[in-house]
Amino acid sequence: MTATAPARPAQPAVPGSGIALGLTLYSLTSEWAAGRYDLPGLLDVVDEAGIGPGIEIVASQTIRSYPEVTPEFVRAWREAFDRHGFVPSSFGCNLDMGRRRDRDMTPDEEYEFTVAQFRSAHALGFPLVRIQSAKPELIRRLLPVAEELDLTMAWELHAPLGPNSPKVLEIRETYAELGSERLGFVADFSATMRAMSPTILRKLGRMGLGREELDRLQEIWATDADIDARHGEFVEYLHSRGIAPETLGSFARLAFNMHGHVDPAEWADIMPLIRHVHAKFYDIDERGDEPAIDYPAIVREFVRGGYTGFFSSEWEGHAFADLDEADPVDLVRKQHDLIRRSISAALTDKDA
Repeated sequence: MTATAPARPAQPAVPGSGIALGLTLYSLTSEWAAGRYDLPGLLDVVDEAGIGPGIEIVASQTIRSYPEVTPEFVRAWREAFDRHGFVPSSFGCNLDMGRRRDRDMTPDEEYEFTVAQFRSAHALGFPLVRIQSAKPELIRRLLPVAEELDLTMAWELHAPLGPNSPKVLEIRETYAELGSERLGFVADFSATMRAMSPTILRKLGRMGLGREELDRLQEIWATDADIDARHGEFVEYLHSRGIAPETLGSFARLAFNMHGHVDPAEWADIMPLIRHVHAKFYDIDERGDEPAIDYPAIVREFVRGGYTGFFSSEWEGHAFADLDEADPVDLVRKQHDLIRRSISAALTDKDA
């Protein structure tokens, strides 16, 4: 398959910065899963709302023939992007280790499955692939493929990790060893939150936790212990209150592994390696702010660091909210306003 023509450049969100805006279609997961939209309809909604131009996809969610793409899909995709004036930003690869019931993928299978997705990303015109594995040997094998297809490979740095977590330091060492500009990170703002999201606290409240339990959860979350220790402490606390942790399903652990509280200043430590941003958010309050994520502080680091690329809005409140509890399109629009205000403030501070 041939690639699309080179993508048109995205205009900066605010003149004087290198940050462009868009979203991942993953933000509308609940509506997509409920059958509210087909793919053309989903792209129409994004265009009508003016929340492009950058479009990111999770391939396994969007492409029915995943990990490959059909010529028909490529043709329809190219036509839609031309019609709407969208810019492809990031192609989310998955490494589905459990595709077979009897065993995990072998290293050769990991490579072949990822290469198939790289070729799909290239055919659709994406310049960047978000990867889920940074095993050194796999990275070494994939790098020549990325070079052949003119792709950047970026591993997603997500809560509960931060830029200086041991696992991330190991990946940084691999990148330094290989010395390629095609390697880097997708920075996910779940790593640098200042509070737990009101969305999950509301969810846990509906599941039976009272004010005292929710307060204790937030106290444990704010400590510096690792995720296993904090989760274990919370489980013990629930037992002491006569609450069976299993009544909360997966949410007792998601409270920790989807909400990191690393200092936003740490993004500066890897800024030259950040190739794409998941502008994660859960809520926008009545003042137009994200109550759990300090966007002005985070954006300031990216403006100071000279970041150039997309902030791809990723509303993940759907993980905790019911369908129709919130309007993700309206929330992304409001978040874009917040990001623009934060960029403008950071540029003013920079020039002062």
